[in-house]
Amino acid sequence: MRNALIVAAGAAFIASSAAMADVSGVFGQDTLRYYAADGETEAGLDDAAYAVIDLYVNFNATNTDGFSNADSHMLSVFNMNFGANNFGQFSQNDLTGVGNGEFVGSWKPSFSFDIPMTANSKIDSFITIGGGVGSQAATNVTTPDPNLGSALNGAIFNDNVGWFLNPPTSTQGDVIDFDVWIGRFVVTGDEARAGANFDMAGSIGYNYGSGTGSFNADVAGNFTYEIPAPGALALLGLGGLCSRRRRA
Repeated sequence: MRNALIVAAGAAFIASSAAMADVSGVFGQDTLRYYAADGETEAGLDDAAYAVIDLYVNFNATNTDGFSNADSHMLSVFNMNFGANNFGQFSQNDLTGVGNGEFVGSWKPSFSFDIPMTANSKIDSFITIGGGVGSQAATNVTTPDPNLGSALNGAIFNDNVGWFLNPPTSTQGDVIDFDVWIGRFVVTGDEARAGANFDMAGSIGYNYGSGTGSFNADVAGNFTYEIPAPGALALLGLGGLCSRRRRA
């Protein structure tokens, strides 16, 4: 199970119905890691070529819908808006391109293979709802919505982007230890050392299986590619997320 201590620099905790719903929020600061230029060797911030954060939605808050949290099944991310701070574009390394230009690479996880000298999912930015990449990329059924347009690199900063499971019944959306993976976000080491961080805010859709109806939750956070100082950890321990649940 992932570390339950979640920190997201700069995100303010917003008191809402989240404490009484099953969606706790979006998490990921504790997944921060660094890689050398080969994309395989782990590194520290000072000598990193890449900095990587994975984001997850957590479904472990108190459930008031009359269902079991263990049956939570994520369907979609929608009306999501991203903001880049101290960097331009996320870095990608997939079958369609390598780098961090606006039109380089794709957000589709089905392109995030592991092929030497061609693609490396460890340092590739992509969207997903559960599922996998690398050897599992071809079977990942996560689909960009129309607001993501071409799903090329810069499209993630379009207004109100989203992605969804197709088909929605795919077991990719089932929780694992009450989490569902929603994406990987990579910047260069130079950008991380310059204070790169990003904001995200939007909504997720989910149910508890066939016939249970659908639910929506608002989630938001800020995630930094520098390890926060110990004092900041204490201040931010309650502040890496916000969530508001509503019936669809």
